Amino acid sequence: MASVEARRLVLRNDLAELQRLAGWIQGWSDAIVPSSDVSFAVQLCLEEAVANVIMYGSPKGGTLEIAVEVGRDDGAWVALIEDNGRQFDPTTVPPPVPPTSLDDAKIGDVGIHLMRSFADHMHYERRDGRNRLTLRFVEPQASVRPAG
Repeated sequence: MASVEARRLVLRNDLAELQRLAGWIQGWSDAIVPSSDVSFAVQLCLEEAVANVIMYGSPKGGTLEIAVEVGRDDGAWVALIEDNGRQFDPTTVPPPVPPTSLDDAKIGDVGIHLMRSFADHMHYERRDGRNRLTLRFVEPQASVRPAG
């Protein structure tokens, strides 16, 4: 990521880490001050991505390593989630079908749909045995009204 503002966090394989992730995001968003809309979108998408990795990506008999990096690149906020879990490309998951019951609900698919709704672009690749999901968020341009 080509940014001097990039920040990185390494997480454990534990859903309780989502609280630490939220605090971390709040800390850098307060310091860097992106728009509140972008800050909310980044936080929601990172939490959904990390929750999916923790719930579905744990390697059998191994330790799950998750790294999250956020920074600026070409005027956009870019988030990178990297893990050593099972290969899983969230960009190929179709939009969720309304479940007939709560037992049929696929929470992970709903989280991926939320990421698609908030991120301007999603890209997945598998490199050196690691999953790499990149999310881009473009800050909305302020509308300018002509005087008069």
